[in-house]
Formats: sequence, C-alpha cells, structure tokens
Amino acid sequence: MSLRPLWRGASLTGQVSTYSAHMADPHRGHRGFRTAETPLEDAVPPLVRAAVAGIEAVRLRPELDLDPLPAPRRLATYSHAVSVGVADPEGDEIASGRFVALYEPDGHEEWQGVFRCVTLAQADLEPEIAEDPMLCEVAWSWLTEAMEQHHARHTVLGGTVSRCASVSFGELAERPATTSVELRASWTPQEPPSGWTPESARAAFEAHFHAWVDMLAAAAGLPPLVAGVTVLPGNR
Repeated sequence: MSLRPLWRGASLTGQVSTYSAHMADPHRGHRGFRTAETPLEDAVPPLVRAAVAGIEAVRLRPELDLDPLPAPRRLATYSHAVSVGVADPEGDEIASGRFVALYEPDGHEEWQGVFRCVTLAQADLEPEIAEDPMLCEVAWSWLTEAMEQHHARHTVLGGTVSRCASVSFGELAERPATTSVELRASWTPQEPPSGWTPESARAAFEAHFHAWVDMLAAAAGLPPLVAGVTVLPGNR
C-alpha cells in the first residue's frame, strides 16, 4: 500500500523530547543487555554483542532521537532495549517506540529460533487520517514494506494495530479530541542457512532495526529520505 497520502512532511528544528512515560515497560531490569543473573559483560555471548552492535550501527535521521532503556529481565536470558522518539518542529513528541532484542541460547519453541524482536510504536494522527477505514491495514504495511526494503528476513511475524481515541471531559473538556495509532509487533530474524555467526547477527539486526526505525518515521508522517542523501550521526 502507498504511504504517500499519510506523510506530514514536517522537518525538525526544535529539541527532541524524551521518551514518554506511558511507553515504559513494566518488566524493567538494568540498562543495556542483561541476563536473569546480571553477569559480567565478559559472559555475554558474541552473538548478543554482535546484535547490539548492529542496532548501534544504524544512523538515525535528524528528526529521531534514541535513548537506551532498561532491558527487560523476564522475557529471555539476554535482552537489549532502546527507545526512539520523534518530535514536531515545536518540540512536541508526535511518535515514539520501543525496540527490544531478545536472545535465548537454546532457542525458544514459540519463536522458532534463538533471536526475537519485540516492538511497540505509537503515533499521533491527523483527524482525516484517523477516520480512514483502512488505517490499520496501512499502518501494518509501514512495517512489512520497510522490512522488505531493508531485506530484513524474518519468520513468525505477528502483531496488532489499534486506533486509540482520547476525549476529555469536565475541567478538561476544552481540550481537543486526539487520535493515535499503536502498532505492536514481534518476529524472529531468520537464521542463515549456515547458522548464526557474529557477522550475520550484526548484519541482521542492523537491517531489522533500520526497518523498524523507518516504520516509526512513516507513522510520524515524515517523508522518505531523498536517495543519495547521507544521514549524519546524531541524537544517539
């Protein structure tokens, strides 16, 4: 599906706000990648280190701001989490999301693999877009098209798209009604035929995180980057 009717085309000139509190994960542990026993970093498997390196290798466009999150402890033996926020020119947050990479050394039956990506994205919507009956289908296409574009091969992809309306009453009745879209998705990065190596894990997570970031930018209404334009490091 085409995303063109949903672009807002705004450019960022103000300060990017921090990740909103309502996106916080209740299963929070320590910052960075951790295990249930919180071992020394030397004990972290090379595949996990490579996956994190792949995430860190993605250069964000200037409208986006990344922050590390406490890694959830209860989802897998090893995990790594980051948040990304998008603000409008006035500095108000219009979209935000969370990307969590999970690793289970012996594999997970439901994942059908050793790695898993668990994500959440939320974005404010313009009124005319919020009323579109195809909103949920188009929002899901933001993710699948971005994954296809970045060759982020995957299996066991599933998720939900929700249209969220907020109406104020009483003393807050003068506030305008707002609508947002929320996309929750998880998937398993496809294991190469020759098995995982640090090199393939890094490349895979660079592709998957890049695809997810592009999905978040589309949800925020940002236009795609012009071909040939280099994204400079920043907001890391």
